[in-house]
Amino acid sequence: MNNQMNITKNAVVGIFDLISGFQKSKVLFTACEFGVFDILSSKYTKQQMTAEQLAEVMATDTDATERLLDACVSLGLLNKYVRDDEQATYSNTKLSAEYLSADKPTSLKGLALFANRTTWPLMTNLEHAVREGKDQRRRTFGVNSEKLYEKVYAEEQKTINFIGGMHGFAMLCAKSVARVFDLSEFKRVCDFGGGSGALANELSLIYPDMSISVLDLPPVVKVSKHFKPKDGIERNVDYIAGDFFKNDFPEADLYVFSLILHNWPEEKIHLLLEKTYKAVKPGGAILIAEHLYNDEKSGPSHAALRCMMMLAGTEGKERSGKEYKQLLELHGFTDVRVKMTGQSQDVILARRF
Repeated sequence: MNNQMNITKNAVVGIFDLISGFQKSKVLFTACEFGVFDILSSKYTKQQMTAEQLAEVMATDTDATERLLDACVSLGLLNKYVRDDEQATYSNTKLSAEYLSADKPTSLKGLALFANRTTWPLMTNLEHAVREGKDQRRRTFGVNSEKLYEKVYAEEQKTINFIGGMHGFAMLCAKSVARVFDLSEFKRVCDFGGGSGALANELSLIYPDMSISVLDLPPVVKVSKHFKPKDGIERNVDYIAGDFFKNDFPEADLYVFSLILHNWPEEKIHLLLEKTYKAVKPGGAILIAEHLYNDEKSGPSHAALRCMMMLAGTEGKERSGKEYKQLLELHGFTDVRVKMTGQSQDVILARRF
């Protein structure tokens, strides 16, 4: 009986966490929007600050700021020290200093801001997306999906913000994606929609003899210098301004699509795979990195949840490795290998013989 009660209690706690989980995200987003972690890591400020001091810098209400800081403490994002005079001070934890301070190369702050400003509003219209079976860009932002990137890339700072939002996540994923398969045989690589160049730069670091071109839209290429690695190591990476739907593909023996295909409906994926097969020479290959479902599409949860986000915000969806294998073989690719990494991105390698 006690065991059954514990199981029931744990299940209820799990459901409660699902119901209230959005509150944790919103606390994190709000702290990022006000620059809490940046202020506490700045060389121009003390490493520990009171709520009153932070409120003055952020131009926020002191009591509300203290509540926000305490919420961050409860989530393990800040340390709190209570002095003898009972006045508390706050500092970054190792986690927030490394991943939420904008000045760190591993920072995920841009991703958090993107989630708050783009993903959050879209997901509030998820009910409409499920009812209508289409994305909610127009309802949320007043723009259709096909015009999305025109609006995002209309101004240079907006472009930097958007690519920056993707960059931290791309940096974390690049290290594993680049190492799943031995790619040493490929000397000329084209990374489609490679944005900040995170994956391209990681590939160049692992394979110094590899020459990599990042093909992306002109506004993205224009701001790519903002994301150049600062470790002083030269990379064999260049950028090509273009549109992979409209332009001919650059010559390469490996074509890379990392978090690209999931953005598009089936007919556009067919177009890209057809163009890739025609462009790649015998012996060449295509590398795809995505959030893959298992073959039963019962998980993993990050793929299923990402698929709901794709429903709300794009024309695309997440697929299983089995589904991608079928698509690739339909266009002539063979020796399709699917690697479920257990991490944020899974990887597929297929060849043309």
